[in-house]
Amino acid sequence: MHTDIDMKPHKHLIILLITTVLIIIQGCEHPLKDVEVEVDPDPFAYGVLLQITDEHDNPVSDVTVTIGGQDAEYIYNLNGYKQFDIEKGVLILGIHPLHRPTENKPVTFSVQLSGSGYVTETTPFTITAAQYTSAYSIQIRRTET
Repeated sequence: MHTDIDMKPHKHLIILLITTVLIIIQGCEHPLKDVEVEVDPDPFAYGVLLQITDEHDNPVSDVTVTIGGQDAEYIYNLNGYKQFDIEKGVLILGIHPLHRPTENKPVTFSVQLSGSGYVTETTPFTITAAQYTSAYSIQIRRTET
């Protein structure tokens, strides 16, 4: 059984350690003194919006999207992932910020839309340095049943 007398040396040791740590911390220079953090709320300066409809201008969302072509590896959804989901007939793509198009080298890729009940459609895209955002309509036909 411990008494207050037994715990007294431990309390003094703990207080001494805390005081020492506080003195050391106060003597240190602020660890983030010269660090600057830049946050870009829009990491994709170049984007492509695709409006996908069937032959009757109805929005199409139940197709699979496959990105192909020379620069396919640099194309992402707006959340920074390679999962391409169409919502209410709209697909938005972004070009990786470290692979932006330049005057001499545009970004080229293709979007293939395919799915049960549709004719597969592949559309090529070339994005130049002057095209920050682009909007396109893609029509995908239903197969005859």
